[in-house]
Amino acid sequence: MFLLFFVAKEAKAAKGFKNRMKVDTQDVGPCKVKVIVKAEADETRKEYSEVMKVFLRQGRVPGFRPGKVPPEIIKREFHKQITEEIQGRLFRALYKPALEQAGVKMVALLDVNDMLFSPETGIAFTMTVDTEPKFDLPKYKKIPVSFDEPAVTEEQVDEQIDRLRKAFAKFEEASAEHAIAAGDLVSIDFKGLIDGKPVHELAEAAKPISEGTGFWVQVEEGRFLQEILDALVGMKAGETQEIKVKFPKDHPIDALRGKKAVYTVTVKSVRMRLPVQDSELLAQVKLETMDQLREQTRARMLESAVQAEKHRREQTVIEFLLKKADFDLPESQLAEEINNTLDRMMNEAQYRGLTREDLEQNREAIIGNATATAKRQLRLRYLLGRIAELEGITVSDAEVDAKIQALADEFRSTPEQIRARIEKNERMGQLRAQIRDEKTMQRLLDEVKK
Repeated sequence: MFLLFFVAKEAKAAKGFKNRMKVDTQDVGPCKVKVIVKAEADETRKEYSEVMKVFLRQGRVPGFRPGKVPPEIIKREFHKQITEEIQGRLFRALYKPALEQAGVKMVALLDVNDMLFSPETGIAFTMTVDTEPKFDLPKYKKIPVSFDEPAVTEEQVDEQIDRLRKAFAKFEEASAEHAIAAGDLVSIDFKGLIDGKPVHELAEAAKPISEGTGFWVQVEEGRFLQEILDALVGMKAGETQEIKVKFPKDHPIDALRGKKAVYTVTVKSVRMRLPVQDSELLAQVKLETMDQLREQTRARMLESAVQAEKHRREQTVIEFLLKKADFDLPESQLAEEINNTLDRMMNEAQYRGLTREDLEQNREAIIGNATATAKRQLRLRYLLGRIAELEGITVSDAEVDAKIQALADEFRSTPEQIRARIEKNERMGQLRAQIRDEKTMQRLLDEVKK
């Protein structure tokens, strides 16, 4: 209760205490410091006097009129309340100046112990804090980074337009004589066995790929088990085939990794993919000519290539910095970053269709990935922050406004709504830090050694 009260209700530091107290520090772990603070009675007398005035004015004791209770009785009757109030006031007045005096950059206040106060001796307390990490900043100017000029070939444009044709394709029921071809939609019954037992008996999460009836699958790479997709080509409606499948060693379901299965697959019906005419394709993309489509496609692919090259160069810079600077992180901050990263990963996994059972089976791997990602992100944040400080990189209000406008455009909202959401969640500081990091990264890219 004590700690939560003081953290939540920060007060202005009393200037009279600064540099007029005794402060000692003790390292108690990586990025963790114990700070021992003592202030003599002559330094705390004013605060004590003010607290006493409040209790003398407001204290209620039977037999006495308000404001007329003798000080000795007030001290006796309200000793606990007076002590707690003066401790609170003095802590809020002292802790920031104490940290400044000790040269400690606090990340989080972990606990407060050994709080002692008396009007005769003053106040003493010990606080344990997580601190910013100490590390040597690597030489960050002229980082060796190659540059590959982004380009788009005519063949790549053709491939992208072909993908558009497939995306807008139409399907019609095939005749009984039609042999399945790549791109067709096929309804199948299937059942997989591993050592004579259904696949899902090894793991409940494997149920969707264990058996199915009237299951529709498009004969395209990556749409289902690849061995089955390959075997479907050339089959006809009504035909049945036994197909051998070997699950990869990195399969997301641990129990299936490296296992061999036999699937019995029956083709129920087939829908042929019909070729898309140019006129139909142009109508879908709301353009008049194929030349316009090619030009639009080329421009978008080039923009994507530019962004990909920038991302590659950024990753090169990031890997350079992280390789050169491996340092401990404050536990409380790292724990929060891990939790945030884990939440984001779980949401993304569920969005991809993974069940709670899938996630639970891979819990250790997910937590391991989240921890590694969080450490990487937090170290990079400290590195970029230190570089920004040295380079004098700051963030203006206009840049914040521009970022909020960009977010509003992205999420089809208004700047006012985005700003309100950020302020409600107390994320404005994070937004400024993000903009600062982006500017710092751009500075590093501008100064790389090509």
